[in-house]
Amino acid sequence: MNNLLVAIVIALNGNPYRARFMDVVNANSARSYTRGDSSVTVGIIDMGFDFFHPDLRDVLSPGYFADGAYHTEIYEIVAHGTMAASVIHSLAPGCGELAASTGVIKHRLLILKKQFDREHPDGDIRLFQKEMVKHASELSKFAVKWQSHVERTTAEGIRYLVDHGAKVINISALLKRSAELDSAFSYAADHDVVIVIGAGNSDIEYDDYPGEGLKNIIVVGATKLNDERWTETVNGIQQGSNYGSRLTVVAPCESIIVAAPHEERFYKADDSPMGPEDMELSSIRDTVECGATSLATAVVSGLAALVRSLRPDLTAAEVVEVIKKGAHDIGDPGFDPYTGYGRVDFGKTIDIARRWSK
Repeated sequence: MNNLLVAIVIALNGNPYRARFMDVVNANSARSYTRGDSSVTVGIIDMGFDFFHPDLRDVLSPGYFADGAYHTEIYEIVAHGTMAASVIHSLAPGCGELAASTGVIKHRLLILKKQFDREHPDGDIRLFQKEMVKHASELSKFAVKWQSHVERTTAEGIRYLVDHGAKVINISALLKRSAELDSAFSYAADHDVVIVIGAGNSDIEYDDYPGEGLKNIIVVGATKLNDERWTETVNGIQQGSNYGSRLTVVAPCESIIVAAPHEERFYKADDSPMGPEDMELSSIRDTVECGATSLATAVVSGLAALVRSLRPDLTAAEVVEVIKKGAHDIGDPGFDPYTGYGRVDFGKTIDIARRWSK
């Protein structure tokens, strides 16, 4: 048993509340049939990764690195991808993982936010928004550049991962439809690759994801452990799992154990593309109380990897159908825009996959 799984066992045995995550998704019921197979590679697209984390260094391989981007090893660049990779690995430990690192451009909004926090330690979000009006033109240009960067690097990452054998691709991010992304999603569909993407965290109705009409895509929303749709207010801003007609399934995002960047060097920086960094390393593993749709997406990617491991003969579209049918219906009967086809159930899904007839 690897370090991450040992950590999970210890943490779950010591905290019944956290054990509920594994119980809610019925993860252990699937493990008697498959823990994943090395023939199945999960591609993960994110800003960056801690490739030498003790739990991932023998699992997660570097692949694509976007050109024209910063790949600085700081927490704010590598943590998100590292956490997603660790969730997938903990649920499908037998599968390999291949990274596509998009890097970042200079994040002008975040840099300004850190500057504001230093200068206004008691300032609230309303004051920050008022201050940002002074930078409206600059931030508008940044937003265009950032969107262009995301579209280009994500599309390139998808093609790279497809060409290098990924059977499932995890994208724990909200994507907006564009010609470039539509083309990349179609490329994955043509090569029989499942793409799992996050629904987004804005608590709005949203359907403008790439790949409309394709059968290889899973859009994932987030729930609490009690099967309510995740919503919360953070610093006066309403957040929650997006909903709409293209939502496929949901997964819990509460109390998930993840790998955290494992060395001090990730936590300190006088300057970086994301501004200065001044954090403390407390543990190389963390329990995320709310991972929003990002970690919910990783949960479903782990499930898709198990289905592809158990039934390599199934097409990407069939894998998506198996996961739909294996979901536990928690909303209105059948499909509904707030919970899709339901909350994922690993045991039920693997049982359906075992019996699925071609």
